Amino acid sequence: MDNSLVLNLDWLAFSVRLIPSPREKDNHGFTLNIEDAERQGFRVLVLGGTNIYACRAVIYYRGAKCMTVLWQPFSRVIPFDSMLCEVANEFLYGRYVSLNGVEFHGLLWALELVGVLHPCQFLCLSRVDIACDFQLSPARAGFVRKLAANEIYVQRASEGSMFHVFDVRDSSVSRWPKQISWGSKRSNIKWKLYNKSLEVFEYVNEGGRQVRHCNKPYIVERWCEAGFDDSNVWRLEVSITPLAKYTHRGRGVTFRDMSNWFFLEDLFGCLYETKFVCRLNQGHKDRSNDKQVWLLGKYSDAVKVRPKETLDSRGSSAYISGLRAAMKQRSLPEVQGNTALLELWTGAAIDCVLIGNLQDYFLHTYGVTIEHINEITEVCCD
Repeated sequence: MDNSLVLNLDWLAFSVRLIPSPREKDNHGFTLNIEDAERQGFRVLVLGGTNIYACRAVIYYRGAKCMTVLWQPFSRVIPFDSMLCEVANEFLYGRYVSLNGVEFHGLLWALELVGVLHPCQFLCLSRVDIACDFQLSPARAGFVRKLAANEIYVQRASEGSMFHVFDVRDSSVSRWPKQISWGSKRSNIKWKLYNKSLEVFEYVNEGGRQVRHCNKPYIVERWCEAGFDDSNVWRLEVSITPLAKYTHRGRGVTFRDMSNWFFLEDLFGCLYETKFVCRLNQGHKDRSNDKQVWLLGKYSDAVKVRPKETLDSRGSSAYISGLRAAMKQRSLPEVQGNTALLELWTGAAIDCVLIGNLQDYFLHTYGVTIEHINEITEVCCD
């Protein structure tokens, strides 16, 4: 891609499975090893929960927030022993972290830190945002205007939103887009194009005069390194939720990939080329005949980022249906209270997994391996 672009990870959330101690099993809850983390130089504040998780903690490193963790979900859809971990935005922009005697220059410190807080097993990447910052040249400004006027559209986007700023002159009022987004709440891949300079700078009154204040200096530092005019930077951002659902170049995306700039550049380039397809609104009945145009130029080595292979053969589908039925039956109170029936339906579920080769499906759906099926007492089914 264009060397003048500045690319960075802008959101990283991942899930782990907490491994309970015997006492935690008896108490049906989890307790963080706060003292162990604080001996490593972190500060852990346990705060009130959210409408999804009963427990929440914010972790600081050298005075700056580095991570938020949430655990003990209210919903039966989320495995009871899962923890959602969100890395703070500033620590996605190159801050180093020392932990267990090692200085981490990537993001593996985040997994290490969660392991200090509680024994756990990595489950999946939940949400990943990749941001591409660029200078708004006259040509790109014209492209943005055409997107706002629907003279250019994004292929296959059925929902979106747009926000504007207004310039009030003596004789007229002009309108200029400041943010355009594509994707609905149900979309796994969403795009947003917006004026990043307008977001990171604000004017505050100091001593009777307006002073420009920057609320994210670590981002502006990247712009300065690239020689950007910090008053004229726009961002194209893609959000993938969950990234665990997709493969890239034939394999799943790993946590280690999140520290590999070349991998992130390639992933963004492929998503941009195949999922942010822009065309002139020329009115052809066959939309593929509308001329394709590019905001940031072409990415020559693009491949499609694909959903992971689903178990869509008739045999696999039958075993999935059988597994879901067995898991629903074994969660019924009358079955949980009857040892013979519980063993019957548990055996049926295990047979479906082993015969249908559904081990990965079971782990992804229920949050534990099939060997730990007896830990599951409640299941939410469609």
